[in-house]
Amino acid sequence: MTSTARSSQLALRIVKALVVLVFLGPILLALVSAFRPNGEIFKYSGTLNLHTFLPIPGTLGNFSAAAHEPQFIRQVLNTLLLALVQSSLTVVLALLAAFPLARMTFRGRGVIFYLLIATMFIPFEALAVPLFLIVKELGQLNSFWGLLLPWVAGPVAVFILRQAMADIPRSLDEAVMVDGGGVPRILRHAIIPNVWPAMVTVWLTTFIYVWDSFLWPLIIMSDPRRQLAQVGIVNLINPNEIDYGTLFAMSLLAAGPVVLIFLLLQRFYQQGVTATGLK
Repeated sequence: MTSTARSSQLALRIVKALVVLVFLGPILLALVSAFRPNGEIFKYSGTLNLHTFLPIPGTLGNFSAAAHEPQFIRQVLNTLLLALVQSSLTVVLALLAAFPLARMTFRGRGVIFYLLIATMFIPFEALAVPLFLIVKELGQLNSFWGLLLPWVAGPVAVFILRQAMADIPRSLDEAVMVDGGGVPRILRHAIIPNVWPAMVTVWLTTFIYVWDSFLWPLIIMSDPRRQLAQVGIVNLINPNEIDYGTLFAMSLLAAGPVVLIFLLLQRFYQQGVTATGLK
């Protein structure tokens, strides 16, 4: 290996290390700060030594305070319930919507598909007021259904499953039809076994999206007992005296379930992304 090649590899590794540091640095600092007393959190912010990255001495008091916050655990459970229900419903509805777009021939199919793609480029800010008025007219402000219904049928989910279904040989559909099967049997025996990695991708993507949602629950939900964790953590901030240690602990506890689920399903998620060409 020439000196130029070695220099290029070294430079590339340095760039990669800097990129990793930029992305993981804040997470590492939040993790360390969650185990520090409030008086110690900013003590080592201007230094670079062992104490900067290790909580010495450490404490679990911040996590105890977070667990004893009256609404926090309830809000985490609210978020978990909404994410589970919405991601599961989204997979089912997207599967039913993607099937005719990928496997059936009818007039206007292409127009419908491209209109579906076009809706992906509409920002949430343009939809927030109309959606709020619709939810208000339906009497679903401060309700679980008000959070769920506007986003349960996402165009991205339909697009991912449609792309996955389009690659399945038509001969599988014909084989099921020869045996006397209809659309339900085609879905069960020919489609779902071949697109389940894409279904996992849709489920996991929707779960993470719901878990990270902030603006929509902030708009329609004012009851703290029904609020989601992300908004609840912000509402607990006291501008006169910010308890940074407890806030860091709450943030880690709120992020725990989604990180765990992603680690369990990441292999299937990667398969789904590869199969559908999603970037």
